[in-house]
Amino acid sequence: MATERSPVALIYRRASTRLAPLRELLERHDFHAVSPPDALGEWEYRHDDGVRVRGGGGGGGSIVLVESEDGRLADDFDARHRIALPSDRDVPDGGDAPEGVAVIAGSDESGKGEREGLLAVAAVAVPVSVEHELLARGVRDSKMCAQTEIAALARWLEVHCAHAVEVMAREERASALRSSGGNETRLLAAMHARVLARVHGAAAFPLARVDRFAPSRPVAAAMAASHPEVVVDECSRGERYVACAAASIVARAAVLRGHA
Repeated sequence: MATERSPVALIYRRASTRLAPLRELLERHDFHAVSPPDALGEWEYRHDDGVRVRGGGGGGGSIVLVESEDGRLADDFDARHRIALPSDRDVPDGGDAPEGVAVIAGSDESGKGEREGLLAVAAVAVPVSVEHELLARGVRDSKMCAQTEIAALARWLEVHCAHAVEVMAREERASALRSSGGNETRLLAAMHARVLARVHGAAAFPLARVDRFAPSRPVAAAMAASHPEVVVDECSRGERYVACAAASIVARAAVLRGHA
């Protein structure tokens, strides 16, 4: 699985959940519904030009995430379709401009299947403008890296990127699992949320990518308690995104150091 630079991303935040007009407009402009929608989306549309639109409501509000490999296409989407978004203020529908995503955080775990060993969860914040440098240095899914390469990449990432790591030894892990009612998903979600929150304190980010390990989006739910403004995308094959790949390397390095 190749790791690639992130698409241009725009986040539309609205207090209203009236998104039916936007979906109708997308269908009139040759966007195709995707079922089932991926990750954060309650619904998803894609255009043949590569623009991807996901959205949904919840908690009295709505989020629409637009992604495109071409920034001009993202700008064109905004010019054509923002008018169909509900306004949160006393202005015509369309409302405020979207938020461009300049920093993306990723989180990942290592040791999940090694019940008798260490468990580590790491988060790394990566400015989109420097993703090319991480890729040039070979940042990718840690499962595709040799141990010596993981160690070297982790050292570089820890110097140049805001990051956080939480490591649990076997005894601590067993105790934390009991405190989570024996539910490993709940334990992992809490750990992901904690390291993401710590990184957010050092380098604020609007979007986090997490390799999906449960369909119920438990990390998003855990993160909402402390940072409801962060959009958490729990996606399949998360390591195809640079920030998730970086987090997988930092987490794996922490486990390897603990075994050294």
